[in-house]
Amino acid sequence: MNTDKIMRDFRVLLRAQSVIAEIKLNHLAARSGLMAVAALIGVFGLAMLDFAVYFELEPKLGRVGAAALVGFGDLVLAAILFAVAQRVKPGRDLDLAQEIQKSAIDSLANDAREIETEIRALTRMVRNPLDSALPSLIVPLASTLIKALRRK
Repeated sequence: MNTDKIMRDFRVLLRAQSVIAEIKLNHLAARSGLMAVAALIGVFGLAMLDFAVYFELEPKLGRVGAAALVGFGDLVLAAILFAVAQRVKPGRDLDLAQEIQKSAIDSLANDAREIETEIRALTRMVRNPLDSALPSLIVPLASTLIKALRRK
């Protein structure tokens, strides 16, 4: 088993994890930024329009009616902006990073299986040293025995 390969797989896995985290943070920042802009527009940007619409509607609907209509319009606009912010999705970068992550995990799993096989073989050799050593000893013993029998 090559430990360099295992370390490389771990580095790839860690890099994939960091790329995924970075993409998710960028997505969260973009989404939060859009929501903050929507809130700012809802609070500050429309204030002047609210006053203009209010003053236009006040003679026709009265103070309460004009204020209610302007407030309802603001809520509708804010809801539309929040819906747009919710639809922002991460790009293809996240899919690629997740594929790399999956590949690294699969490679590490294969390495672990190979290590497990080697450990089992080593365990068998330690438990039964004669069984593991016997095949390598049979040929020299047999040749020595044949030579000894030929001399007699």
